[in-house]
Amino acid sequence: MRAVVLRGGRFVEAEVPAPPEPGPGQVLAETLATGICGSDLSAARHTEDFLAASRDSGTEAFLFDPDRDLVMGHELCARVLSPGEWEGKVVVGLPWALDTAGTLRTIGYSSTFPGGFGERMTLQAAALVAVPDHVPPTVAALTEPLAVGFGNVARAAPAAGTGAVVLGAGPIGLGAVAALVERGVAPVVVSEPSPRRRGLAARFGAHVVVDPGVRDPFDAWREASSAGQGLTVLECSGRPGMLNSVLHRAPRSTTVLLIGACMTEDVFRPVVGIYKDITVTMCMAYPPEEFARTLRRIAEGAVDAAALITGEVGFGEIDVAFAMLAEPDEHVKVLVRPGL
Repeated sequence: MRAVVLRGGRFVEAEVPAPPEPGPGQVLAETLATGICGSDLSAARHTEDFLAASRDSGTEAFLFDPDRDLVMGHELCARVLSPGEWEGKVVVGLPWALDTAGTLRTIGYSSTFPGGFGERMTLQAAALVAVPDHVPPTVAALTEPLAVGFGNVARAAPAAGTGAVVLGAGPIGLGAVAALVERGVAPVVVSEPSPRRRGLAARFGAHVVVDPGVRDPFDAWREASSAGQGLTVLECSGRPGMLNSVLHRAPRSTTVLLIGACMTEDVFRPVVGIYKDITVTMCMAYPPEEFARTLRRIAEGAVDAAALITGEVGFGEIDVAFAMLAEPDEHVKVLVRPGL
C-alpha cells in the first residue's frame, strides 16, 4: 500500500506491506484523515529518547524498531472495509491493537500496526466509535487530541468553584480548557505565546489569556482569583523547565497535572514543591469513556473542533507539514489526507 514512512529521521513516500490481516476482534479500515500530533514531532526528532522512555518505563505499547520503516499517525478517522457489523462505517478510535501475543500496541508507533500516514490500518473494534453522518472526517479526527484534555480533566475532577492555569494552548490544552469550563471551574487562566492559539483559548472559554513573554500567568491568576481559592495547573506544553517554574510560581497546595510530554531529561527542585505541599500527577491514561463523550461534544457543537484545523496535506507533503508545525504562531492542527 502507499504510505509515508519515517526513515532515518526523514519522511519518505513509499510502497509498504499491507497491515496485518484482522485477527479476532479487529477490522481493516481505509484512512480518511489523520492529525499530526506533538508526540509525532517528538518521536521523529527525539527517536532514541522516545524509545528509551518506553523501555525504561516498561511500556511496550510505544516500542518500535527504529531501523525499520515506521508508518506514524494515531489521531485517526477511517472507514471500515471489513469484516462484520462495522463494515462501511466511518469511525474514530483509541489507537490500540493487540498483536498475536496479546500485547497492546499503539497504532502509528508500532512496527506491526501502521498508522494513518498509510492508506490502510488494522484496528481493534472494541476501541472504535462510529462518527455521526453530519461530522466530516477531518473534524472527527480531532477527537483523540481533544479527548486527552477532556479525559485528564475528568481524571483529576477539579471541583466547580476552584480555578485553573493551563500552560500551552495546543489541541490538548484547548480540550482541557473546554473541559474545565464545562465543569464550572473559574477562573481559567491560559498561558500561550502564540497569538492564534491565545485567540482559540478565549474562544474555548478561557476567562484570562496571557502571553507568558509579557505577563506571568500566576500573577494573572492571583489577580483574577478569590482568596483561598483552590488551583489546578495543567502543564500541556511539554517544554523543558516548566515543572520547575510551576513549583516556584504556583501557590501553596496547588495540584499539578503533567500532560504535555517533555522527551528530554529535565531538572526541577523537589524541595520547593515539598515545602509548598504541591501535588504532582503525571498523566497518561484517562477514563476511556471520555473518548466517546468527546466525539459527542464535537457532534453536538459543544466544542468547535473545526477551528483547530489550520492546514491539510497529502502524503507527499508530510515533511512540509512537520516544518509547518514547528511554527506554532501559524498552525494548531495539520491533517494528513491520502487523497490530497
